[in-house]
Amino acid sequence: MRNWVIIGSVIAATSLPVAVLAANPSAPTQVAPASANTLSLDGQWQFSLALNEADAQAMAGFYALGYDASRFVSTPVPSNWALQGFEDPHYKPFKTEASQGFYRKDFTVPADWAGKRVLLHFGGVWSSAEVWVNGKPLGRIDSGFTPISFDVTSALKPGAGNLVALRVRQTQPSYLFDTNDDWTLGGIYRSVSLEATPMARWIDRVEAVPRFDAQYRDADLHVRVMVGSKQKRDYPGNLEYSGPQTYQLRATLTDTGGKLVQSQILSLPAHPETGRETALDLHVQKPQQWTAETPNLYKLTVDILDDGKVTHQRQIAVGFREISTKGGVLRVNGQAVKLRGVNRHDEHPDTGRATTPEQWRQDLTLMKAANINYIHLAHYPPATGFLDLCDQLGLYVSDEIPMGSGGDHMDNPALAGAAMLRSYETVARDFNHPSVIIWSVGNEDPLTSLHLAAVRMVKGLDPTRPVLMPWRAETSLPPEIDILAPHYWTARAYDQLAGRADRPIVTTEFTHAYGNDGFGGLDARWKALTKHPSGAGGAIWMWADQGLSVPKRAPDGTTTHSLLVIPDGFDGITDSYRNPTRDYWETQAVYAPVYPAVSALDVVAGQAFARVPVQNDYDFTDLSAIRVAWRLMQDETVVAQGKSALAGPPHAVASLDVPLDGLTATQAAATTYLDLGFSRADGSLITRRSVELRHPLASAPTPGAGTIAIDEKPDAVIVNAGAARFEFDPRKGVLAKASVGEKPSVLGMRPTIWRPLNDTEQGIVRGEKGPPDLPDLNSFTPSVTQWRVNRSKDSVTIHAVVDYRVDAQDAFNVTYDYDITSAGTLNLRYRLAPQVRAQWLPYVGLDFQTAPDLTQLRWLGLGPYDAYPNLQSAPQLGLWRADRAEQGGVKAIRWAEVSGAQGVKIRWDSPGYLAYSPQAPDRLLVLSALLGRPEKGRRPEEPEERLDTEQGKSFSGELRMTLGL
Repeated sequence: MRNWVIIGSVIAATSLPVAVLAANPSAPTQVAPASANTLSLDGQWQFSLALNEADAQAMAGFYALGYDASRFVSTPVPSNWALQGFEDPHYKPFKTEASQGFYRKDFTVPADWAGKRVLLHFGGVWSSAEVWVNGKPLGRIDSGFTPISFDVTSALKPGAGNLVALRVRQTQPSYLFDTNDDWTLGGIYRSVSLEATPMARWIDRVEAVPRFDAQYRDADLHVRVMVGSKQKRDYPGNLEYSGPQTYQLRATLTDTGGKLVQSQILSLPAHPETGRETALDLHVQKPQQWTAETPNLYKLTVDILDDGKVTHQRQIAVGFREISTKGGVLRVNGQAVKLRGVNRHDEHPDTGRATTPEQWRQDLTLMKAANINYIHLAHYPPATGFLDLCDQLGLYVSDEIPMGSGGDHMDNPALAGAAMLRSYETVARDFNHPSVIIWSVGNEDPLTSLHLAAVRMVKGLDPTRPVLMPWRAETSLPPEIDILAPHYWTARAYDQLAGRADRPIVTTEFTHAYGNDGFGGLDARWKALTKHPSGAGGAIWMWADQGLSVPKRAPDGTTTHSLLVIPDGFDGITDSYRNPTRDYWETQAVYAPVYPAVSALDVVAGQAFARVPVQNDYDFTDLSAIRVAWRLMQDETVVAQGKSALAGPPHAVASLDVPLDGLTATQAAATTYLDLGFSRADGSLITRRSVELRHPLASAPTPGAGTIAIDEKPDAVIVNAGAARFEFDPRKGVLAKASVGEKPSVLGMRPTIWRPLNDTEQGIVRGEKGPPDLPDLNSFTPSVTQWRVNRSKDSVTIHAVVDYRVDAQDAFNVTYDYDITSAGTLNLRYRLAPQVRAQWLPYVGLDFQTAPDLTQLRWLGLGPYDAYPNLQSAPQLGLWRADRAEQGGVKAIRWAEVSGAQGVKIRWDSPGYLAYSPQAPDRLLVLSALLGRPEKGRRPEEPEERLDTEQGKSFSGELRMTLGL
């Protein structure tokens, strides 16, 4: 049983989703305007909801012209009825009886459509459409994500009013094919339109396949045109056809500016009462190629001419691109490519599945900004307008045959029709999209005979694209499955597979962005896979959180919207409304195709330039198209800055020379680094990176010596070192207080090895067979077993060993070695040995309580984003600031400093991590060890990312604390 997660509520006026109008190409002057050939039925329809089958039976005859529809209410189409407030959305599959929707719409057909062939098109109905026009049954189609069309010629009344009626079922024998790990959203959710074509002859289908020569220089556009005809032979008797004996078929290719590129016209014999497919080739010299980096499109126009006049026309976008998997490498136009991907549901919280062009563009713009070049459609074909935009903007797509939860039942031969229907309709609709480079059959399914039949059907319909089955990566897969698609393997496993594979590998789900805490290891998996020629890339699960804004109507007419998110639906690298999360920025950094190939360089005094190697991982773009802005930094100081140009081919390394004229010895104690920003030609940022410059220009200043004094008491050891005062508690073995003069700075210190676990950590910390409940390991009783104080001329040292008992089964031991110098610094080394039931610890370190006003934080390390051992691509080296009272985080540091209005400062020099929270602004955790981010409960992969508590294991840390004004 799943429960809703309600994320806030807002009062808003109801608004209708933007309608997705049916696409219709412009026509030449000889053809009637597009509005005369198509009629959109989007808009307000009449609707009634039947909650169960008994209610549905009571709607008998609802499709009749004289039916009393007074119980129906107005609702927009496209839409999902749950998003219109008719019922709560349901999470699939159904465990109880599902509701059904009944729709009616009156419309008028132009009078000049008399004698024409008319089709009724539905872009998407979930999950079954039974259709009547003017009371005449047209049939029923069960397929929730593929287009549905009916020939309504005989049922229409041109020049008069007409009625279309639909019964929409959410469950039907094959509805599991249309269910996924997502919401159930019934309704007519994509555009509805009527299309009129000539009755005698019409263009039924156009397919265009580019074929390059061996040098990928020139190409032939292979065009296949299916012309249908209902033109009858003469009757009575068996007389020969006496109509026009020939017609002309014309194909014209133009570029984006409308300039003619190539054309061909053929005279063909008439073919009454049957269709005919005609093939022709348009030869193009040096066409502008289509790739995700160069989405160049052409327009192909195909006309039927009778007596020199255009009687029917269709247009499609054409991209000159060719896909190959030869030699086990995925190639586009002969070039090996890497797919930097995400999975995407066709879903938005405000409109459900009735997504709009504005929402499509928002998604694709944000994806491009995050260096994403590949979308795995999860787990069904989207609105066709979304693919149009992928063609235009440049995204690679794997288009999925929708099998949903039904794919687990494909050992049942009775499901053959459902599988083949969806395979045919998906390929037939999306064949001409250059962005679609892979067909995906089902999702995380076993291989069965029906799956293989679907694969072979897809290959037969389209032999130009490779096919994969998500999850399936066995080397024994039949040859029709061109690509291996493992899910959620470790970096090491991807490395081993890609090192020996003879087929390309596209891991259609390889890292799960679970919540804000489960995205560890993306960089490691990406590099392990793509360093091999066969490792073509993969897709993150997933793009956006699965949230819906569900309306609740109040008596006063206002509408309250609550954002509902399924319990495990916080999966996106953006939230439901496409606001980027921390995971989005990590994705942008890991997927960046241009970046410095090193993180640090050694420089010497007098060196004129720092030569930074820059990796170009673009597949088609030269670095001459990239802009570089650089700043030479010493801590927060900008020493010099400028802009540079680069040049270098794809898949190569170029050199960026940055002048070092401004680098002097005066700031040599600071950290010196280059802050590099790489931007596209339009100015949008690809990534920012830092490269540290390690130089021996001068050494850091030595702190001056001061006086040191010690006062030992039974309950306190007080050390005065210059202006600093340190007080230790012999009963607890730790620093109790620290101050500068009379101003307090530290109010306490204690070890810390525990915090509340998030969902991704529960399993790995407890272990598969671990205790169901674990105690708070920070709730302990200390017992000092060793305490020694020694004084020398310039320092005081303290050695302490403390046992910390949590309960009868859980304890840990810490050894502390303090060294307080006359310069007023405290050096601390510690070793912690756990004896606890938790198999792993979330972190190990020291918890400092600071004076309440010390809220301003500075740190040298990675920022501004949080950093973990296996989540460090987005943050970069620099000197950063934050207000502890306003925001929290976990930062990778070299040193950190807090200060306040009183002028007191505390600085910790400690390579490790810093954790803080606005809920406890007086606490600062200085951590020597930190658990890497699990990936939805899957453990971090490398030993240094895991804090296991095996017998005899201990953790060590060290820091230097300096107090000042």
